[in-house]
Amino acid sequence: MNKNIIAAVAQKDIKNTFSSKKIWVPMIILPLFLCILLPAIFAYVGLNTELIGESSKDLEKPINVIIKNFPNEELRNTLSALPTLGYKSVYFFLNFMIIPFFLMTAIINSMVTSSNSFAGEKERNTLETLLFAPITVSELFFGKVIASFIPTIAITFAAFLLNAVIVNLITYRIFDEILFMNSTWLLLMFWVIPALVIFNIVLNVLVSARVKSFQEAQQFGGIMVLPVVGLIISQVSGLFFLSPLTLFLIGVGLLVANGILLKIITKFNQRNTLFESQIH
Repeated sequence: MNKNIIAAVAQKDIKNTFSSKKIWVPMIILPLFLCILLPAIFAYVGLNTELIGESSKDLEKPINVIIKNFPNEELRNTLSALPTLGYKSVYFFLNFMIIPFFLMTAIINSMVTSSNSFAGEKERNTLETLLFAPITVSELFFGKVIASFIPTIAITFAAFLLNAVIVNLITYRIFDEILFMNSTWLLLMFWVIPALVIFNIVLNVLVSARVKSFQEAQQFGGIMVLPVVGLIISQVSGLFFLSPLTLFLIGVGLLVANGILLKIITKFNQRNTLFESQIH
């Protein structure tokens, strides 16, 4: 495969992504709200007012049960030692509950960019030019995967860094520790999320190549959000927690799946089928 051609396809797609407000505006708003504003507001309110503590009194008993049965002894002791229910709620929320928010942000943003790949070309009436160009289908696919990966990862990591700075400015005087700088979060950001983004992008690019519109491609991509919703419910209920080992194994599974999907792409050379499914 020609790296220069792949880079050219990626650059063109990235430019198209950020030239369309219906694509890049949601990509910014979602992490801004879920990964930055919501954690910061929750932390500030929980640590500086009695609002969360008072509103959570009915949940005090189940929260204490979750803490008592928490699998990580160090974190269990830390949570138990916090003096108020508000402090415990904030610490638990910041360490565990916002993990699915970052996963959801990565999934949705990668879905938006990758769904716009072939389906977007069809809507812009530019796919014919690409299909007649001296470029292999594999190069086209890889270029579009890279074009979706770069902005998704950049926005997700920017949200993580801003969240870490803002939240730690609010919480450090109370917890006397820097949050988000532990094995769970490092594995999440540098192992699971990149693998998950690639997996979601490759799936959506393959789907986008088969459907005729951006909306159709997004409908399929929305299915990937469902496991994250289930994860949120399990975290709240205390049924399941994302430990470092669990995150590592999830990353390994995604890595294997990515290898299989990328191998499929390298063998995908049905230019006529792709042309007919999009043009006619």
